[in-house]
Amino acid sequence: MARGAQTFQQRLTNWACQPSLYQPPTAASMARISLIDTVACMHSGAGERQSVVMSQALEASGDEGRVQPIGGGRARSLYGAAMLNGTRSHAIDFDDYEIPGSTHVSAPIFSALLALAQLHDVSIRQISDAWVVGFETIVRIGTALGYGHYDKGWHATATLGPIGVAAACSRLLGLEPAQMAHAMTLATSSSAGMKSQFGFDAKALHVGMAAEAGLRAGMLAHVGATGNIDIWDAPQGLMEMYGTPSSMGFDAMAETMREGEATQAFPVARKFWPSCSYTHRVIPCAVALAGKIDDVAAIKRIRLRMPEPFHRVSGFGAPTTSNQARFSAVYCAVVGLLNGQVLPEDFTIQKFSDPVRQHLCGLVELDLYDLPAVPPDQLLAMTPERVSVELAGGHGWNTKSGTYRAAQNVP
Repeated sequence: MARGAQTFQQRLTNWACQPSLYQPPTAASMARISLIDTVACMHSGAGERQSVVMSQALEASGDEGRVQPIGGGRARSLYGAAMLNGTRSHAIDFDDYEIPGSTHVSAPIFSALLALAQLHDVSIRQISDAWVVGFETIVRIGTALGYGHYDKGWHATATLGPIGVAAACSRLLGLEPAQMAHAMTLATSSSAGMKSQFGFDAKALHVGMAAEAGLRAGMLAHVGATGNIDIWDAPQGLMEMYGTPSSMGFDAMAETMREGEATQAFPVARKFWPSCSYTHRVIPCAVALAGKIDDVAAIKRIRLRMPEPFHRVSGFGAPTTSNQARFSAVYCAVVGLLNGQVLPEDFTIQKFSDPVRQHLCGLVELDLYDLPAVPPDQLLAMTPERVSVELAGGHGWNTKSGTYRAAQNVP
């Protein structure tokens, strides 16, 4: 069949099931760095509240087996270990992400692969190839749906993650293209999770559930389970149900899709701080100003300008929990201004409950604006943040996109 006559799903699975997977030269090293980064997040998150409650829930359900979760603890079933790995990987929100689909891409994929690998004789290269397949799958679906899918309220890691995990596990299991197609469509039955859960335990649990759901879909396809493989652009299919009027759709996306090259076109984004990625340009702005403020008691007003949809994700003010602190652009800006840096311990109750920090959070005024109509991968370049500080006496400073300049009588 000619390339142009093939569907998105046919092209993706035919590429993904090649004995020797075509990929850019940098893809394997990107996969291995992502693996190290994700395993570190699992170990760091093992003692966090979300991981503890997931472990307790598995224990209460009688879950046990011979798969060791990453970060220690009692051996679990295959699915239980994947779910616990996923929760741990995202508990402190330090794991990597990708731009087109707005997902935390490595956490659910490696959470499932590292569980599955304990029951199969596989190499690091095979795990790497499987990650590349999962990454490719999520990026292509995310491109077809566009930013509107995330913006309307879906937690894309929980909706796209299971599908990418299913494709990755299918690769590791050595499935044929038709089987992988069924695994991916079976995984769409678990595509769920809303951004309204951000700031609560549920967000990290979403990642665990995405890992478990995608792995289960792969195992079901492995033994012959089927689903509707024409679900992507079909009536009442994925695009109609999860897309928006601005979504390009799978046919249009496939016109420019070059199978195997997603890692090159959309490299993995890695975090500098264990907080929501929408705080990550606010923080450098605040840090750049910190050295200009001799006395924090002189701060009269702090203004934070950022896109309204980005603030909607990181919209907590003065936090009362660690989860809220990680999703508060206001708090992250305050910490950067106070300390000239943001550290993991800044998200503990001892730090965010400090009266000075709580007071300064109350001085933050928001200046929110609409997103421009540009493709998802161009949004960050077109949406600068600005932090402005007004001091007693009318003097002040402001920053934009991480650089500062003097400002008198900041309006």
